[in-house]
Amino acid sequence: MKTLKLTFIDRITKEGINTIEDLLSNKRLAKHLWIEFILNPVIVETCKLYAENQAVRNSLVDALSWYLAFRWILPENKALEGLQREKSITPYRIKNSIYRQKRREFLKGIIHAHLC
Repeated sequence: MKTLKLTFIDRITKEGINTIEDLLSNKRLAKHLWIEFILNPVIVETCKLYAENQAVRNSLVDALSWYLAFRWILPENKALEGLQREKSITPYRIKNSIYRQKRREFLKGIIHAHLC
């Protein structure tokens, strides 16, 4: 039985990802988790329980930072906004070096979501 309903990661893989543990054990897919958080608020709520895991926490920080920077083109994500209100996740300012490093993943995500 599939317990996770992923929007982005299911599109880029043929593997069956059923749990957060399956996702985190696959390094290739885990690096795209932050995009999934931006596009899928339900997964943000699910992964709050895993916020102690460093990979999940880093993905939440990246997702919130990029969501706030590009909110004008992204669908509303109440779950990420809630993390900001609660101050449980502190976003960073996307500097040019960070943008160059992660822009390809970000663009790939918004193209798959048909946002551009």
